[in-house]
Amino acid sequence: MSSTAPIEQLQAHSLRNLYFTRTAVQLLWAGIVIATAASNPALAAGLLILYPLWDVACTVYDLRSSARSGPPTAQYINVVLGSLAVIGIALTAFKSPQQAVVTFGAWAFAAGLAQLAVGISRRKQLGGQWAMILSGLQSAAAGVAFILGGLHDKTHIKDLGGYAIFGGVYFLIAGFLMHRKLSQG
Repeated sequence: MSSTAPIEQLQAHSLRNLYFTRTAVQLLWAGIVIATAASNPALAAGLLILYPLWDVACTVYDLRSSARSGPPTAQYINVVLGSLAVIGIALTAFKSPQQAVVTFGAWAFAAGLAQLAVGISRRKQLGGQWAMILSGLQSAAAGVAFILGGLHDKTHIKDLGGYAIFGGVYFLIAGFLMHRKLSQG
């Protein structure tokens, strides 16, 4: 790719790589959580802390590497809420995993709304954002389910693995859509 490539093409390239990387990490995270949560609750708690931290790192990367299609307010809010979620989960995961699940659920809800907003704002500029829009909606709905399940002791850390799998699939689809856009350009 030459240095004279349009900004949109550079952004699509960056997003494609980010989406594929997120897919791999999320699927790996989900597999480890599902396989070990019952037998190693401390590892599962540690992984639970890492999930929103990973999201914060990805959002910061996205902010630094993306052209602006609008104000990045939703992304900044996502970074702040993700950082607060990391702290909240770290304070509760080893003492009360159910409270950690509730905190994770609140973060998943807010992060889903932020992802929805970013997907909608990027739709016209980049196209191929329907997977991110659906992912944002799914994350927000899952967040509510995690909050309710955690409060009623029905959702456990291992149950969050499915959430990461769905997110990974959405990122994979979005990565392929960005790849297709780059191939057509």
